[in-house]
Amino acid sequence: MPVDMLGGTAIKPPERHGFEAFKWFMYDPDKGAFLGRTPKSWGLITIAYIIYYTFLALFWAACFTIFWQTIDDKVPRWENDNGIIGSSPAIGVRPAQSWDHVDSSMIMYNQASEESKENMDGWKEWVERSEEFLLSYKNQEKNVDCASSGAGEGEVCKFDLKELGPCAEGNYGYDKGKPCVFLKLNKIYNLEHDYYTNVDEFPEKIPTDVKDRIAELKLTGDDMKQVWVDCHGENPADVEAMGDIEYYPKAAAFHGKYFPYTNQDGYANPLIAVQFLNPEAGQLLHIECRAYAGNINYDRRDKIGKAHFELLVHNENTAK
Repeated sequence: MPVDMLGGTAIKPPERHGFEAFKWFMYDPDKGAFLGRTPKSWGLITIAYIIYYTFLALFWAACFTIFWQTIDDKVPRWENDNGIIGSSPAIGVRPAQSWDHVDSSMIMYNQASEESKENMDGWKEWVERSEEFLLSYKNQEKNVDCASSGAGEGEVCKFDLKELGPCAEGNYGYDKGKPCVFLKLNKIYNLEHDYYTNVDEFPEKIPTDVKDRIAELKLTGDDMKQVWVDCHGENPADVEAMGDIEYYPKAAAFHGKYFPYTNQDGYANPLIAVQFLNPEAGQLLHIECRAYAGNINYDRRDKIGKAHFELLVHNENTAK
């Protein structure tokens, strides 16, 4: 018995294959459609996308306009204690490691060999990286020679490499087993340090070596406005094997005339060179250099207010 169908009857569309199907997709004469859409459909969808992307572009333009109003090319919006960096800089150590050992803080080389051999650096590599680091200090044409009071408005104090003594020339002591390590205070924009200027009021945390250097150099007045630095072995064995060290400049301090840093063109960080005069060959030394000022805190874990590195100088016998 036939089944009654409500409504109309379904008409099976014609089947087209190959080039014929492609030709009808490009243009359907029955519907007047191009690429599956009639001219009216194409017009409506084009208008819709124009409106959508116009509003999207305006939205992002407004976001970027608001964003760029909050920042400056040279001046950070949040400074010192109001920002994430804070007002307590760390100390940087140079020369830097080679790229192959970029994650290491160890200065290790063979004093008896100029070239690197069998996975041990010769002294030449460290000399080359020292020269590369100091290269920017040899071109300070825009910087001025400052008195103790510092630079004038719009000027930058020149750091004279002569202040580094023997650590500014030759092979920087590496070929003689007396390596020079350079320290710099990391830059924080517009940071004015809280200097300890009265020896009698120095906190107990400042080593007596710092006070002795001040007395020996007879520092007074503006020359007391410095961030003092002291380097020492971290463990008793390190202290014993480290031997004598010499600082350049002799005060072992970052002078206040170089601060604050305000993103000046040609700004050069003041440096301190620490020369190890007779470290024990083949002995791994753990060295810590700490900075002292009222605004500089100390945290060994987060490396605040300090620098840590290892020193291992080999001679011909220990290198074997």
